[in-house]
Amino acid sequence: MGKVNLFTLLTAVIVQFVVGYLWFGSYLFGDVMTTGGHGIDFLKLDVTSLLLLVFSGYGLTHVLGTLIKTMGVKDIGGITKLGLTIGGFGIGLPVTVLLNLMGFGHIMLLVIFTYLVLITILTGIVVMKTKGA
Repeated sequence: MGKVNLFTLLTAVIVQFVVGYLWFGSYLFGDVMTTGGHGIDFLKLDVTSLLLLVFSGYGLTHVLGTLIKTMGVKDIGGITKLGLTIGGFGIGLPVTVLLNLMGFGHIMLLVIFTYLVLITILTGIVVMKTKGA
């Protein structure tokens, strides 16, 4: 395993937190995230949530950093394609299938899937710009 760039990790976690706050708050989709009896309180930041946010940021930066370096991605178009592929098929689809089995509504699944793809693209841009890949 390679070295951890703390600045890249911190930037990715901040991007995830800010986009998640806007995405899951009532700013963009209103009360869509509270329908069906499953509410997501993104502002409830306990130790477990913070650890999961840091671990997901670390895992995503590590995987995307490796893929960017291996595939030789140098521009935003390549990052977008990589983010759509990894975010859609590698992360978004399995998470959406599991949440569907748990009984979440279809609109909520679409919002969560789109969020995961967007976060993957934005984290890829952060990794490319901060690591100089």
